[in-house]
Amino acid sequence: MGSLAKGLDDILHSDKIAIFCHTMPDADTLASAVALKKLIKQNLPEGTAQKQIDIFVDADEISEINGAIIKNVETNVQHCEKYDLAIAVDCASSNRLGKYEELFFSADKTINIDHHATNTQYAQNNLVLKGSSTCEAIYILAKIKNYNISDEVCNLIYSGIITDTNNLTQGNITANTHKTITEMVARKINIEALNEHFFKNNNKSKAFLLQKALSTLKFLSYDRIALMKLSKQDLANADACFEDTMGIVNHGIEIKGVEIAILAIKQEDNTYYVSLRGKNNINVADIAKQFGGGGHDQVAAFQYNGTIADLQQPLLKACREELNKHPNENLTDSLFFGDDEDDLKVFSNDEETNI
Repeated sequence: MGSLAKGLDDILHSDKIAIFCHTMPDADTLASAVALKKLIKQNLPEGTAQKQIDIFVDADEISEINGAIIKNVETNVQHCEKYDLAIAVDCASSNRLGKYEELFFSADKTINIDHHATNTQYAQNNLVLKGSSTCEAIYILAKIKNYNISDEVCNLIYSGIITDTNNLTQGNITANTHKTITEMVARKINIEALNEHFFKNNNKSKAFLLQKALSTLKFLSYDRIALMKLSKQDLANADACFEDTMGIVNHGIEIKGVEIAILAIKQEDNTYYVSLRGKNNINVADIAKQFGGGGHDQVAAFQYNGTIADLQQPLLKACREELNKHPNENLTDSLFFGDDEDDLKVFSNDEETNI
C-alpha cells in the first residue's frame, strides 16, 4: 500500500482537488466521491481557507437509483485550470477514468483510493485497502484521521458497502466490514430506507431486462457455468440504461450447482462488457485478468473488443481451467454438521448423553 500519512497530508495541504469516479459508475464510486468531498469540507481546520473540490464522472447516463447519490452535487465542471491534487476512487486501472484520464494525470499529485485486489497502482500514491468497498476504505481513512463523520457521510458509506457486496452476500467482506456496519447501526442512520432504496426500488425497465436475460440462460460444463447475454438493442427495447444491468448476473450464481455466472452485454462496434460471479472458492478475478479486467475473487468484470464467437472459446476455456482447480463438492455438507468422529466426541460425555 502507498503512504497513508502522505496521502492525508496531501489532502490537507492541497487547495484545488479533483475527485474522479470510474466509467459506468456504480453506487460505490459515486458515494465514495461525495463522501470524500464532504469529509474534507466538514473537517477543515479552523481558520483554513475553503478548498475547491470538483467531482468528475464519465457517464452518458446514470440510473435513477444511483443518481440520487449525486442529485444535488455539481459534477463535471472544471473550476481550476490545473489541480494540486487528483484523487481516483474505486478505479482499479486508470483507463476506467474514461475521458478524464488525462485530467487526472495533469495534476501535480495523484492518489488512488481503491479496494480491488487487481488494482494496477497507477497513481503516485496508491491507497489500496482490503475491504468490501471503496466506501469502507474511505471510512477507515477518516477514522485514522479522527475526522468528524456526519450522518450524511455515514449514509453514503453504508450505501457503498451494501451495494458492492449485494447486501453483504458476496465480495471481499472482512471482520472490519461487519464492524463498520455495526457502527452505522449504532449511529441510527435510516438503514431500512437505504436498503429499500437500493434493493426494493427497481423500475419496470430492469424487470423487462431481467426477463430478456433469463430467456437467454444456458448451462455449460455439467451445469457449473451459467451464461446470459444482452445487447444494446435489448436495453433500448426495455427503455433501460446500462446501470439497469447491474445485479442481473447474480441471478445466475444463485442457482444451485452453478459456480461461475457470466453476463455478456454487447455494446456498440462489437464491444462486450462481461460480468462474472463465482462461488465455492472459484476465483473469477483470475479469469477477468486474462482478458484485461479485474475485480475480486468472486466478483469481477472485463471489456472485450471483438465478436462473441471469438470470445466464447477462450472465455469458456479459462472458466473450465478455474473449475478444474476445485472439485465439484457441496460445501454446505460441513457448514451445519461436523463429521461423525466429532459428533461421537461431543456425545461421549455422560452429561451430554443424558440430554
